[in-house]
Amino acid sequence: MTTYLTKGQIVYLNAFLIKRYSSSEDIGIKEPNLLDSAINRPKQSAFGEEAYKTLFEKSAALFQSLAQNHPFYNANKRTAYAALKAFLLQNGYSIEAEQQEKEDFTVKISDQENKVGINEISIWIENHSISKS
Repeated sequence: MTTYLTKGQIVYLNAFLIKRYSSSEDIGIKEPNLLDSAINRPKQSAFGEEAYKTLFEKSAALFQSLAQNHPFYNANKRTAYAALKAFLLQNGYSIEAEQQEKEDFTVKISDQENKVGINEISIWIENHSISKS
């Protein structure tokens, strides 16, 4: 069974990242509805079928939504990647990639003009994930 991140956990990640890496930036939620949408997207279903069937598709939906929705005043990309890592960790996986690759991928996903789909994102995540069990 999938364990999802809570709104409180994601808000905490955002505040933590700003305090640690860019303390002069504003902390807070800019678009509450977009944050709620991002948090709930991995749980979506239609006609009794999950919209995102695998853990990697669910994590891709969360990552893409947080990166593209820009629900926070600052650190949206950092928060999206940290939430991806936390979501995978609490579901038994770690994610391994070189720092530059992580940054490049996150920037690519955050740019809505790139039109990177859930399938491509979930494949990247799965290819970089290691089971902890």
